[in-house]
Amino acid sequence: MRNLPRILVAVLFLAVLMLPLIRSHVGVSSNQAEAERTSGGAASGSSAVRLVIYSPHNEQIRYEVALAFSRWYEEKHHQSVTIDWRNVGGTSDIERILKSQFAALARTGDEDDGVGADLVFGGGDYSFDSVLKAGVNVPVIDERGQPVLDDQGKPKLRNVSLTQPIHIDDDLKAAAYPAPLIADKKLYDPDGHWWGIVLSSFGIVYNRDVLHILNLPEPATWSDLADPRYTGWIALADPSHSGSVKVTYEAILQRYGWERGVWVLRRVFASARYFAPGATQIPIDVSSGEAAAGMCIDYYARQQAESVSAGRLDYVAPADATVITADPVAVLRGSPHRELAVEFVGFLLTEQGQALWDLPVGDPLGPRKFALRRAPIRRDIYEKYADRLIDKTNPFDIARPLPAGVPAYFSVIPTLLHSMCMDIHDELRAAWVTINHTPDGELKTKMLEQFDALPPGVTADELLAARKQWRIDPHAETADRLKWTAFFREHYQQVIDMAR
Repeated sequence: MRNLPRILVAVLFLAVLMLPLIRSHVGVSSNQAEAERTSGGAASGSSAVRLVIYSPHNEQIRYEVALAFSRWYEEKHHQSVTIDWRNVGGTSDIERILKSQFAALARTGDEDDGVGADLVFGGGDYSFDSVLKAGVNVPVIDERGQPVLDDQGKPKLRNVSLTQPIHIDDDLKAAAYPAPLIADKKLYDPDGHWWGIVLSSFGIVYNRDVLHILNLPEPATWSDLADPRYTGWIALADPSHSGSVKVTYEAILQRYGWERGVWVLRRVFASARYFAPGATQIPIDVSSGEAAAGMCIDYYARQQAESVSAGRLDYVAPADATVITADPVAVLRGSPHRELAVEFVGFLLTEQGQALWDLPVGDPLGPRKFALRRAPIRRDIYEKYADRLIDKTNPFDIARPLPAGVPAYFSVIPTLLHSMCMDIHDELRAAWVTINHTPDGELKTKMLEQFDALPPGVTADELLAARKQWRIDPHAETADRLKWTAFFREHYQQVIDMAR
């Protein structure tokens, strides 16, 4: 009995370790269980078929989509269906898990066995195009189990996509996508690997009550958040975990240009209260008054506005300074229920599946419990249901292409922002506060020169070239990040020292 406390501690420790695995495997909240009961399905029912879906979507979306699809499927096939949601974190977390699992399978040539999941649903077009479809590269193995070498003695590589192309009925495809683009962004993959389901814009969520207290006007565009009066009052998310905030930060760089974009981002990050692991936290904290404003995807803000008093919370997509992109779904390689997975994609593109996203609760085609406040990808929904949609803005009317020649910064954003802002946030904040409390104009100008300095290798062209090297040698990325962090820390400290 003397060992009982140790045994109890060991058991509790194992339980804590297993909790995330249990949560991600079960993936069924009380709302999801209710959706299954309401639709007539049951996770344990022998007659029910099951889909396994990785998704960063929130609980409200998972609940309403599961309920709507299960009812549609049962009406069509007279059979129950349940969805096992694998909610393991943000988009980047899902990417890491799937890339690791498929890389392990591909090394032994077993990638078509799959990972026991059917689909990925949500996360943005970049993730689906440049990560999931792009897949992993693994060595070519000969019949003896040895790597095959090229003429230079290096292992030959083969590419394995994590998704598989599917065919959508021609009539349904024509109705869902009368044109393949919105502005200059793809609505679906021409090869059939992924299909856009809803549209996303990226902007600023803000609390009117807090802004009034701080004597700040309502923000209209990204640079408004560079106002030093926001110091300590901005909520931001970590781009290492959230795909949606990476798109937001990239939009600033692309719309403003590299130099102006970095100028704005550095000041906004200096005013950040924290960096949340997921973007869903941002509108929650803004609505509660923990922050005055934050950057997030449109529907996070709109859904949160549904749960607070009218007029307190609002959202703005900066005019001509945001991007509108597709949020897709894709069937995974080796899907155990491929035909059912294809039907799920097809349902999401039907008029019924599209109207669900922005009709109010109580509408015959709307959600049952939660208003989803997302923009359908079908153009005809905005015409046919114009008087019934909650949000009246048609994204096809406001989408604008990027200027010609603007590069994609998506994959370099986490490294840049961690080294410049997040890993040394105390120093960044202290330097920013010091500058804004310095009355001497000449000294302040010198401080800003130090504050805005960039290390060698961090011009737009050089950074994009470095990205290519990072893909070949991941250690090079770590070395660059440490080198740049040291540079920024030194310059922020110089700003602080100049005031003494």
